[in-house]
Amino acid sequence: MTATLRDSKKPVLHVSCVPRKDTTLLKISLSQDDLGILFRVTSVLYNHGWDILEAVAETSHEGHVQDLFVIRSWNGSEMSEVLLSQIRSDLYSLFYESKPVEAYLRENGKGEVLARKVGDPDASLKLYNPISSDFSVMDLRMKDTPGILFQITEALFQLGIDIISFTANSGDGKIRDSFLLRTSLTGDKLDEKTMFPLLRSRLESFL
Repeated sequence: MTATLRDSKKPVLHVSCVPRKDTTLLKISLSQDDLGILFRVTSVLYNHGWDILEAVAETSHEGHVQDLFVIRSWNGSEMSEVLLSQIRSDLYSLFYESKPVEAYLRENGKGEVLARKVGDPDASLKLYNPISSDFSVMDLRMKDTPGILFQITEALFQLGIDIISFTANSGDGKIRDSFLLRTSLTGDKLDEKTMFPLLRSRLESFL
């Protein structure tokens, strides 16, 4: 299934999906790169009742972006043509019509996630800079909570941090989320003395 918006005066947004056994592969292509892609996508999928289990971003030298998401419905439903078209429309509003994510969620009755505190005393957060990598790594273990990925990506977006890739593993009501990160301004790893404490404080405020 595909849903594409093309206009000579507007950027191109292409959304398609491939149903799989227990999940759906969602492909989102943008004609220009932008900070906060996962932040916006998580808000739309949260609004429509879908979890993101894995995400990988690919950017060409020309600036075209293709993001791949492995997603799963909260209630086991399948992706339909109507829903895919609605997801595309919502994403277009957020990317190209300057609609704030906060306004979008409130309009759809999901504004409570913006200020929600999960309250997981067993949550574990690790941040480190591998010597052999150009990216910082963030690992988070906590109870599985719908919408938590949106809250995490919002914190990263507000701090100007790019998400290069993301994977989630879940079992027994727990999740382990792993992120590869870099600063959007310079493309470097996160500074351990300044950015690590800021990010940790921001995440722990709602975990």
